[in-house]
Amino acid sequence: MEQPPEPPPIPREEIRIVRRPAPIWVRMLAGAADAIVAGLFSAAAVIFFLIPVFYPETQGILYEYADRATNSFSENTEIARQLLERTSVANMVIASQMITFGLFILYYLINEWALKGSSFGKKIFGVTAVRRELDEPLSPQTMFLRACFKTLFLLFHPLLWVTFFWAVFQKDKRTVHDLITGTWVID
Repeated sequence: MEQPPEPPPIPREEIRIVRRPAPIWVRMLAGAADAIVAGLFSAAAVIFFLIPVFYPETQGILYEYADRATNSFSENTEIARQLLERTSVANMVIASQMITFGLFILYYLINEWALKGSSFGKKIFGVTAVRRELDEPLSPQTMFLRACFKTLFLLFHPLLWVTFFWAVFQKDKRTVHDLITGTWVID
């Protein structure tokens, strides 16, 4: 028995998905959410682990500073200077800064790896980071570079604002760390 001829193939139109860059205000809110979460982890590590385990002698000094300090930061600069002249406090501050940098980098790296280009903040706002040229997921090296640059820009506040200010004038809303790593954030 003869089979009927197959119908001619239906011409397929090539479907192109147009990616839009995430609005800068969405990126700023997502970044703020990430900074709050990473900052809470960092503060908890310093307050509940670093100081009690490695610098218990600084706890009393910090309580004394809190008792002597007034509401105005400008009035407390002399007290803070005296506080940092103590070697144990200066060492504790350096160690807490190192822990903060490390935890922020780990936060961004683990988030972008586990959430496939997103972070906690990006998931809330429905945006993700991808490779700019190929529109594909980020490589581990790119995730690491993005984590390092975002941490540096976030913890050195003037740089953070410059990177977002830069993105306002970019057609595809890419920040400095996007340009360096060859990525962009899309919605």
